[in-house]
Amino acid sequence: MKKSLAALLLAILALSYLSPALSNATDGMEMSMMGFEPPDSGRVWGENLFFSRMEEKTGLRFRFSQFSDAGDYRVALDALKTGDRPLPDVLFKARLTPADARELYEAGVLTDLAPLLQRYAPAFHARLNSDPDLARAVTLAGGAIPALPHLSEIPAQNVLWVNREWLERLNLDLPETVEDLRLALEAFRGRDPNRNGRADEIPLSFQGAYDLKYLAHAWGFAANDFNVFVKDGAVRFMPLEEGFRPFVRWLRDAWDAGLLDPNAFSGLDAARRQSEPKAANRLGAFFAPSPVHLVPVEWAGQYAALPPIPHEGKVVYRTVASPVFYGAFAVTTACPDIGRALSWADNLYTPEGAILAAVGAEGADYVMDGDGTWRLLQEGQGEGYLARSVIATDYSAPGVSPDAFFRQFTDPMVKSLGEQADGVAAAAKDPFPPFALSRAQEKEIGPLQAVLGRYVDESLARFVTGEWQATEEQFDAFEAGLGERGVDRFVAFWQRIYDGGTSDAD
Repeated sequence: MKKSLAALLLAILALSYLSPALSNATDGMEMSMMGFEPPDSGRVWGENLFFSRMEEKTGLRFRFSQFSDAGDYRVALDALKTGDRPLPDVLFKARLTPADARELYEAGVLTDLAPLLQRYAPAFHARLNSDPDLARAVTLAGGAIPALPHLSEIPAQNVLWVNREWLERLNLDLPETVEDLRLALEAFRGRDPNRNGRADEIPLSFQGAYDLKYLAHAWGFAANDFNVFVKDGAVRFMPLEEGFRPFVRWLRDAWDAGLLDPNAFSGLDAARRQSEPKAANRLGAFFAPSPVHLVPVEWAGQYAALPPIPHEGKVVYRTVASPVFYGAFAVTTACPDIGRALSWADNLYTPEGAILAAVGAEGADYVMDGDGTWRLLQEGQGEGYLARSVIATDYSAPGVSPDAFFRQFTDPMVKSLGEQADGVAAAAKDPFPPFALSRAQEKEIGPLQAVLGRYVDESLARFVTGEWQATEEQFDAFEAGLGERGVDRFVAFWQRIYDGGTSDAD
């Protein structure tokens, strides 16, 4: 599960004032809750202060069926459909796909929340009414909304971070064109910017084809994880675009010139990380949500986010993912008070509830300073603080991530890095609108994606590393291979999804 904060903020992860509509509820009603929590979080729901604080404000408490094994949780979800397991009242951190939600809804397990939102979930309802993409993402064919999402107002973004200190040392400006980027990488390779007397710098580090495809924006196109995007109402497949061949040839030339990480197609991402702050920094530029994904905190301030490079005067850049993460919360038909359960969850779509879920309680976990910034009171607690006090450290919990609040953290470096990443995120667009696939559609597209996605990534690696020559004949053979693997059917499928607005019924 991708983290919902930049890594620097996640390492240091409220207001205790919740929605006034529920602030005086004190009757102590109890419901049952089932869901999944990754074992590496160290979080035990029954001991987590988020739930006790919510109980104090709403009067609603829960008894928990918390799963830490994904396989066991999947078995439990399937048992709900067959009636082999008693229904909990709510699913929390439910990790439901649209297909899961539809099957559970059609099996009589989940409640359609759509007609209840205006009355019992005004915060979420307001967001739904103001955002057509959100409505499209959470509404199944037929109009049912059986599950609520996690929302990220400023999702984590894959950013190209460039070593600003090296640029200044070499009298270079932050690159603004592809040619500038090439010149900077050449200087990183040949002019010993880390001043250790060895040619050990890695000008551009990346993790396989995934990161490299983010550079395609400089040639005017950006696609999603399926390699598709929409232009003028038509679904396009990135490797068949006119600019794809020049893009690949640029990468091949950069590889031959020693500007790209030689281990990027074969090594694990963890192997790129430099953890010793006293060592010589070897990384000139790299893709990551935040510099601290790969370098020590002490080095993070050396890096600057590279704004997307314009192509023919226009900026195109892709988001990492949709800001809507489906299936975080659902209410079952066994719930004794559906409106009450829905209202409880709706608190997390308010700024106050979002802060409580992601940071904790003011005065206990953090404090606001006079300049409008905030700081943690539990900084020495590390993972213990995250496990004990907060619930929303990734995209699996319902509610909205309080991104604007995170940017007010007291550390100026956090603020600077966050603002730079936000600048890239502001230019990024979702290449394909949100969609909700049925189980039948998942089965239809899954095998095609597995074959085509692997073929594209492996072919890109072959072109870049020289296993394949970047000739017109080899590109023609590559495109023929796409055809043999069903690219026409693949594009037609996504065109059908795009034209339909929501997924077809099974």
